[in-house]
Amino acid sequence: MADSLVLTGVKDVKKHTGTEMLLTRPKRGGDTHALKEWWKGGAGKCYVQCTVFDVTVGGDTCKLAIDTNMSTNLRIDHDGAFGFGFYGINEVRRAALFTSAYELIEHYVFPVISGGKVMTVTPAGAPAKPVPGGGGPTGVVTGVTITDGGTGYLAGANGVNPVGGSGSGLSVDYATDGDVINSITLVDGGQDYLNGETVTINDGNSDAVITLTVA
Repeated sequence: MADSLVLTGVKDVKKHTGTEMLLTRPKRGGDTHALKEWWKGGAGKCYVQCTVFDVTVGGDTCKLAIDTNMSTNLRIDHDGAFGFGFYGINEVRRAALFTSAYELIEHYVFPVISGGKVMTVTPAGAPAKPVPGGGGPTGVVTGVTITDGGTGYLAGANGVNPVGGSGSGLSVDYATDGDVINSITLVDGGQDYLNGETVTINDGNSDAVITLTVA
């Protein structure tokens, strides 16, 4: 899934295309939340007024805070996995992604400060973003289950791309031109695999679904 909206001022949401981002208001009343200036280290207690969205994917919720004012105009695109794009940026300097308990995951420095593209800053020791659909551990693949699509596999079909997975590739070594698979090699693209993640091999005749077991 994905979501997009345009924020005008501190509370007006327009052109909202999905349901993942939800505008929130503080329990004390008003339209903005007073948050500690996350870009400053130390024990200082300076606060900034922010528009805050709950961003929910599956069972995970994060807080997206925008340093807004009455002249702010900003389009926010969410990729469905706690990644964001910011466009048409006007009268806004910073934003940040927090856990639901307001632990800082990463923050964004907009062009009025960066002088160019939006910069993403990940503080040392920051908690990791939730992995949508994870539902289990990530890391080393310990088992592979293959479900045949109904016809034989083709030999030499190496380097096929996974569908809906986080790895970059899958190599399959066939013993013959038939349906016997000699070995499978997973090629990680820099992201961990998820327990129960599925990868689809399209051999030109049918799809074989490979389910990963991860330690």
